[in-house]
Amino acid sequence: MIVKPSSLGDIFHVFPAVARLSELFPNAVFDWLVNPAFAEALDYAPCPIGRKIIFRRRELSKFGTMLPEFLDLARELRKEAYDYVFDFQGLFRSALFARIARGKVVGFARPREAAARWFYHRWCKVNLRLHAVRRNQLLVERFFHTGTMRTACKMPQNQQYGESLQKKLDRLGVKEKSFTVGISPGARWESKCFPAELFAKTILLTAEMFPDANFVIMGAPADQKTAEKIRLLTGDVPVYSLAGSTSLGELVELINRCDVLLANDSGPVHIAAAAQVPVVSFYGPTNPNLTGPFGDIHTIFQRGDISCIKCMHRKCKFPITECHNIDAAAVASAIRRKLTGE
Repeated sequence: MIVKPSSLGDIFHVFPAVARLSELFPNAVFDWLVNPAFAEALDYAPCPIGRKIIFRRRELSKFGTMLPEFLDLARELRKEAYDYVFDFQGLFRSALFARIARGKVVGFARPREAAARWFYHRWCKVNLRLHAVRRNQLLVERFFHTGTMRTACKMPQNQQYGESLQKKLDRLGVKEKSFTVGISPGARWESKCFPAELFAKTILLTAEMFPDANFVIMGAPADQKTAEKIRLLTGDVPVYSLAGSTSLGELVELINRCDVLLANDSGPVHIAAAAQVPVVSFYGPTNPNLTGPFGDIHTIFQRGDISCIKCMHRKCKFPITECHNIDAAAVASAIRRKLTGE
């Protein structure tokens, strides 16, 4: 069993680790404890998924529903006897639910919450300064005393989600062109949301270089206003918005169809990295060495000349968010290099 309920990017960070487990144990079936909002992501897991065990965090945090929800979840966790239970989340509650399940619980020697170690049968020392993908891989490799994965982790496609996405693209009037540039202007933190003007100017400069390109905006319902602002600022450029209009599975299929993704530090970045789609991304309050798109085909824009960079604040404490001041021409140039294969 895999314990990694959220977030979206974090789930995709675990895929290479479970691919390694699947490579070590080809006949193994994996159950996964997951937040319902991210359950569709498991349809792209590089391993056979048995049960999606739903972790309803909201119900577990409310007085009226806490006890019945806890008992239901405990019953689900104990339906199977597991050979191993891997807690990749590293929180007290994730480790607690891992221990409730029947199986040997494995976790990090230094989890995100120290109390999580109380529930582990075994733990492994992993360098916390490594990228999240590599940390997860090392937990598996060190526990089983094995080397790194021999084959690349490939993300499958899903025909059902692909067909439903195509219908939505057809309704928008999206015509097939030489290139598709995905645009993801949203993020969970306010400080991670770079200005709509930066995205719009980058789109305009890119469209000048590649007139035969589509630009498709993706995101959550909360990103619809930003998407509409980008569309207004880009005039006659073929910019289409699916923000708030796709399921998670359809979002994955949309990213799979992109030639490059322009994005803030958010979940779509990690979906693209898993799908081997080149990413051009903006980072400010976070550290891309730890949580950026994994791989060497991506380009990160982050200011290196201001003292507050990588502050880890959800909201900027200054009147002007200096880390959001990025040169759109340089960003468009990076997109050009991705599209031309340089």
